[in-house]
Amino acid sequence: MRRITKTHAPQELLNWCHENKDLNHTYKDLLGTKAHAVLKEKLIEEQGALCAYTGRAIADATSHVEHLKPQNQCVGWEDVEYRNVVACFPADGGDTSHGYGAPVKAGWWDEAKFVSPVAEDCERRFRFAWSGHIHPCPDDHEAAKKTIKILDLDNKDLRDLRKARIDGFFGFGARTRNRPLSVADAKTALENIDRVDSSGRLREFCFVLKQLLPKYIAQEGGR
Repeated sequence: MRRITKTHAPQELLNWCHENKDLNHTYKDLLGTKAHAVLKEKLIEEQGALCAYTGRAIADATSHVEHLKPQNQCVGWEDVEYRNVVACFPADGGDTSHGYGAPVKAGWWDEAKFVSPVAEDCERRFRFAWSGHIHPCPDDHEAAKKTIKILDLDNKDLRDLRKARIDGFFGFGARTRNRPLSVADAKTALENIDRVDSSGRLREFCFVLKQLLPKYIAQEGGR
């Protein structure tokens, strides 16, 4: 999970809220409006086009607006509060067929046991292995353990996808045609891993690679 630094709500959303301040409107009323389209676009941009929970690459067609605190738990205007929404895979927030992420979290909520992607320490609460596995950090961190379970972040399909990206990036395994990453290139990659490309996109699972790069540099540099 990569930390998301929330900026400011798009003006279109603020205008929508102001225009409807005397009405009992909810997120459902926001759907289909220009304000909603702009909101989703802003979230994807803010996240470098990565799913807030899984780190998968997303676009408008492959993501939905996810509520950190579920809509069924929101009161007042919380369900249209900018700090409570992120962009997540897949397009249909109720599609549980993938087996992980926002859809399987559904309406669950326990703030004390949930590591939110907007929390300052969220990247430190998970540890990734070369195999693609995810572990709580430290191992006994209750909120990290619960978050992995609730989002099923160690789901085999998601784990295999992380492993494929790790292998491809470092040049491991028979499935990749890349030569193993040089130490010099690894150091350069580490310096730039948090930077978006010319399209405003981050590398898929960049936070995983960010953890593994120092280990790779230390291992290969000592040979």
